[in-house]
Amino acid sequence: MILKPANKLRGSKIKRNRDVQSQVPSLYIHIPFCKKKCNYCDFVSYAGKEYLIDEYVEALIRELHALTPLPEGEGVKTIYFGGGTPTLLEPHHLEHILNVAATFRLPSHHGGLKTAATLEISIEANPATANKAKLKELRQLGINRLSIGVQSFNNKHLQVLGRIHNSKDIFRIYEDAKAAGFDNINLDLIFALPNQTLEEWQEDLKTALSLSPEHLSTYNLIIEEGTPFAKMSNAQCPISNDGKTILEEKELAMYEYTIETLRSAGYKHYEISNFAKPGRECQHNLVYWRNENYLGLGAGAHSHINGKRWSNPNCLEKYLSLTPSFSPLTPHSSQQNQGETIFMGLRLLDGIAKDHFQGFEKEVEELTKEGLLTTEKNNLKLTRKGLYLANEVFLHFI
Repeated sequence: MILKPANKLRGSKIKRNRDVQSQVPSLYIHIPFCKKKCNYCDFVSYAGKEYLIDEYVEALIRELHALTPLPEGEGVKTIYFGGGTPTLLEPHHLEHILNVAATFRLPSHHGGLKTAATLEISIEANPATANKAKLKELRQLGINRLSIGVQSFNNKHLQVLGRIHNSKDIFRIYEDAKAAGFDNINLDLIFALPNQTLEEWQEDLKTALSLSPEHLSTYNLIIEEGTPFAKMSNAQCPISNDGKTILEEKELAMYEYTIETLRSAGYKHYEISNFAKPGRECQHNLVYWRNENYLGLGAGAHSHINGKRWSNPNCLEKYLSLTPSFSPLTPHSSQQNQGETIFMGLRLLDGIAKDHFQGFEKEVEELTKEGLLTTEKNNLKLTRKGLYLANEVFLHFI
């Protein structure tokens, strides 16, 4: 029903001097280390390889140095450390990376990262891998947005998901983050878990709202091929008769409850799975949803520059062995680029300008008749029904 988290789109290498636009809004930096692989995770992450962290950071630095510094322009506006578990890195690792990233002409750069007030720097955190002292150091480095992988406040469901934290860890890291000076915090939550009831999901949302975070991301569980969940027997990971982790009707009820509850609490529903207090939308993810340019670094990362996309190898050891050379670009056709712009833009509740749909008039007419698309001002956007069936809508444009 709902697409995977967009903040898991990954980014990487770029040809020197030819393809860098005067402005690359965002840098994504992938940290593929985890204490334990979660049962639902199909991202590029590795457990038990923390001994490679120092070597990996040096590889990231080589890749950063290989990128041409941006010419005069507005400069990078967002940096995002995703994973994996980025908080497994020590503050000195992150400081090293950020000091090199500062060559990308950051806004308000005169005083360095710490005074770049317009720059959003996010880091994902597992509640069990960061304490108050570390969070304070991260905040002092200029990292100003924290995304906490809560997933659930219910210890039973955390155990099923394979998380290494419990509910007490969540409250502790949240309090520590506030004490460390973080005033822009996102909580990641997952619903439609095996055997999860609507009442349990309602309790999760109630608990999350009691903390009053600036941002909430709520995703329905999708069991991906190759994950531990996919390999489990039905007894280990209970599923319903139709082959899904939870009946479609209950999943829909959970999503509807989420929308109504968070909107009533004052959160803006600005993307299919994302809700923010006014002015607290994730600027980094907006770059993805608007199909703008971004560079990323690290194992398994992808990039998008001017309609061209490319990626780094998923294998950690292979990435570490790379010299600072450049991967071949994979140009997409104009139709592919148009389709990508449309389905990414339709994730946003405001939709996307009608001009982008030239050549798709038939599809737009059919989807409008079915009550899945509607026109508002100069934009086409998903209806409430369209939100529930978003993946089906997107298939018409890709």
